[in-house]
Amino acid sequence: MISCAGPAYQKTPGGMPYQLIRSKDTQQARIGDYIKLTLTQKINDSVYFTTGNRLPIYIPVPPQTQPYDISELWTSLHRGDSVIATQMMDTFLKRLPAGNLPPEFKKGDRIITFIKVLGIFSSDSLKTLDEQNESKAYSIREKSEVEKFLGAKLSTVQRTPAGAYVEVVSAGTGDLIKKGDYVSVNYTGKTFEGKVFDSNTDTTFKHVEPLKFSVGVGQMIKGFDEAMPFLRKGAKGKVYIPSLLGYGAAPPPGGPIKPYDHLIFEVEVTDVQAKAPATN
Repeated sequence: MISCAGPAYQKTPGGMPYQLIRSKDTQQARIGDYIKLTLTQKINDSVYFTTGNRLPIYIPVPPQTQPYDISELWTSLHRGDSVIATQMMDTFLKRLPAGNLPPEFKKGDRIITFIKVLGIFSSDSLKTLDEQNESKAYSIREKSEVEKFLGAKLSTVQRTPAGAYVEVVSAGTGDLIKKGDYVSVNYTGKTFEGKVFDSNTDTTFKHVEPLKFSVGVGQMIKGFDEAMPFLRKGAKGKVYIPSLLGYGAAPPPGGPIKPYDHLIFEVEVTDVQAKAPATN
């Protein structure tokens, strides 16, 4: 992104070294703006987080900054600028309570952050509109990726309103599940690469009780929730979920799901009730 022959390193007031390649654009970020950017962070040579070629992120420019932090740079950036910043892990280890440290934080390591500024928005409404447009375009890309994965199965699966795919393996009995029904489900979740990340039928994950929830009220990730009305009591199936209907850019921390991983859930509906049981 930035070559060794690029601009010399500077330091923020808080002492963070950074290198800036200035674009020709004159639009500069101000307090209250939103900065649209791609970002990659490495710990030494290993990628810790990246937007990659996926969705950009939107950062609000706060009225106050933190020393030795990327926030010190926001109001100095123009649209089109590129930045590389270096922070020493030892500085963070001194500031954070030991119990709050991720296990990958180790003495002597460096955090290297690469940023490319794609846009600057002066209001939340402008930022939201751009974010929606990006998400719509990305959803089309994810649809293509999931359908390519399904291959010949595409003609036998059903697509939910938002774009998950349901394969009914065993039909079950009774009426189709509807919004508001209270269901009990056994499940195993996998990534498209086949990595099992959770299950309530595998004792390895230490929770073998059925998953119980009310359908269509937002208690589950959207792709899983939308699949239920395609199933009946006793049904078995597979649900193929594009990342934006799963965990998107923010999967559960510390687990095997990576940002923007598409997911597969093998499910069995063990019970269906008209409503959730009353709670005391």
